[in-house]
Amino acid sequence: MDRSDVNRRSFVKACSAVATLAAASATRLVRPAFALADAPKIKLVDKAGKPIKAGELEVNANYIFPYPYVSTPCLLLRLDAPTPRNVMRTNAEKAPYTWPGGVGKDSAVVSYSAICAHLLTYDSRHASFMTYHRGRSDLSGHERAITCCAHGSTYDAVNGAAVLSGPAEFPLAAVQLACDDGSDELTAVGFVGTVLFERFFEAFRADLNADFGRGAYRELLRDRTVVKPIAEYSDAVSAC
Repeated sequence: MDRSDVNRRSFVKACSAVATLAAASATRLVRPAFALADAPKIKLVDKAGKPIKAGELEVNANYIFPYPYVSTPCLLLRLDAPTPRNVMRTNAEKAPYTWPGGVGKDSAVVSYSAICAHLLTYDSRHASFMTYHRGRSDLSGHERAITCCAHGSTYDAVNGAAVLSGPAEFPLAAVQLACDDGSDELTAVGFVGTVLFERFFEAFRADLNADFGRGAYRELLRDRTVVKPIAEYSDAVSAC
């Protein structure tokens, strides 16, 4: 057999193998990618211990709850419009992932990490800088935006927290919620997107130690997490 024929066949076989691997990789990437493999399943409750129901949340109000650690805040929102399903987004590594959309009977209840994807500004007991507004944002010109008042990044609350404006380069991590069809109760079950917890812990270790006790800020929640209106969660809430 001519050597050129052998080389040609080897080349075709190699190309076929690469194509097969690429297709398999693409299939894996478009599936929902949990950003935190060991995220616990946690029931959302109010301060009295009563389960939070999707349909009882105030529309367009800002709620905060810690998840999955005692120190990592998340925004909970019931929007005034349904969200799309299975929206494609890109994480910090430029890899695509699927945001499944909102939950509840109106598909309008969403949750995102309240740690900004830019410089990790976050909502704390002392002050909240990450807030949602239904009206048109003065910073981005968009409606239904989550805004970081520290540096001006804005995110699309209806579409998986995609960046609308400002210095952030990728979306907020999205909490995956489960809503019971019968009881309408909410459970946090994981994340999609880019979680920034290790960077957050490193950047704010001193503050977190002061607020939660030395090293206690890394404690994972168990069973339940308390949801509060943002004005009850923080001493001061920024508006911008």
